[in-house]
Amino acid sequence: MPRILIALSALLAIGASPTPSVRHIEARLDTGNAWAADVPAQWNGTVLLFSHGFNAGPANLPRNRPHEGADALLARGYALLGSSYRETGWAVETAVPDQIAALDAFAATIGKPRRVIAYGESMGGLITAALVERHPERIDGAMPMCASLSGTLGMENQALDGAWALKTLVDPAAPLRIVNVWRPGASTPPIREEGPAVDALLAKATATAAGRARLALAAAFAQLPDQPDAKAPPPRSPDLDGRVEAYARWFAMGVFFPRFEQERRAGGNASWNIGVDYTAQLDASGKRPLVEALYRRAGLSLVADLATLAKAPRIAADPNAVAYMRANYVPTGKLRRPVLTLHTVGDGATMVTYEQAYQTIVRSAGAAPMLRQAYVQSFGHCTFNAGETVAGIAALVGRLATGRWDRVAVSPSGLNRAAGPTGRFVKYRPARFLRPCGALERSCKGEPAF
Repeated sequence: MPRILIALSALLAIGASPTPSVRHIEARLDTGNAWAADVPAQWNGTVLLFSHGFNAGPANLPRNRPHEGADALLARGYALLGSSYRETGWAVETAVPDQIAALDAFAATIGKPRRVIAYGESMGGLITAALVERHPERIDGAMPMCASLSGTLGMENQALDGAWALKTLVDPAAPLRIVNVWRPGASTPPIREEGPAVDALLAKATATAAGRARLALAAAFAQLPDQPDAKAPPPRSPDLDGRVEAYARWFAMGVFFPRFEQERRAGGNASWNIGVDYTAQLDASGKRPLVEALYRRAGLSLVADLATLAKAPRIAADPNAVAYMRANYVPTGKLRRPVLTLHTVGDGATMVTYEQAYQTIVRSAGAAPMLRQAYVQSFGHCTFNAGETVAGIAALVGRLATGRWDRVAVSPSGLNRAAGPTGRFVKYRPARFLRPCGALERSCKGEPAF
């Protein structure tokens, strides 16, 4: 057991206790990892182990609560636990043992919980998936939220498709490295590639009708949602310009971020597009009518641009980087504990299509009965409200208590009843994820071999 150094909340403050009846504890382990817990006076014996999302740093304070719902969960008797992870950035590798260490520290300080539910947002949702797969002896159930559940390789490949297509068609000579942004010895992102060069490419694309059509094509490959924010036109709107402007607002976040940090962790580029048929990808995306309309308006040949992509030089991955990212992390789908996922349908940072990829992974592993998925009619990244977070936890607790999923409780209507007047759960089926890549070595088309 790592040595626990109990510290006063004032020394590592992330906020005072929500109410006087909640005990707030913060501490550090020998690894330097900080953890925090809030324990209500009437603790029900269940710990909610929260995994936070990507944090660029340099500040690295412990976080044990989601964006919304913490006070409501405490009021229902749940203890909230989480850590800073020992490192910032794409810290999936170290976050999993750090979260288990936080759980050990909680047990030593407060007492062994009767039940542990892991949940987390964005990258933290992927960490949650890793926790429930790797530590079923410690985790009773899990709720990944707005999570990168396609796995890192699929996510990076999908992002590569969007970035590569945009640069190839709009400005092949742009001073922007699509991959190999990181160089050995570089500890911080090169500003040229990560900022102004991306902005310049997007500005050039949106300046002309031809560029806007090509931006929509690249967004189709990246599977950006049609309505990622409140400014975007609603689905099936004839407002083509509004649709493209929404893609432009989210393209950098959904496609370019955080490639530098991922490459730094992996020691090189872990994405590739060798063997990808972009005509087939467009057909499978469901966005061909929109793209064709924009190409017609621009007087541009879609067939010619797809031929350009077919002939353009492709990008190969570093096999060692692929192996690292597969380990940190591509889900295996081998679930021994129940998992309920939550996702907003208009997430422009972690696409809702990742959920389809995860469902396929779990089904292929023979664990489909363990998985349920719920969707919220909202846009933006991780924009669940407090009622929706509480409703998801309640549905998962019901599954743990009875040993079976309550069909009504995990339905949109049941979740909305549990969420109260703010509930926005809807019946939804995400489109097929375009670049699936599994947990087994050399299981993905075009994957490099050692």
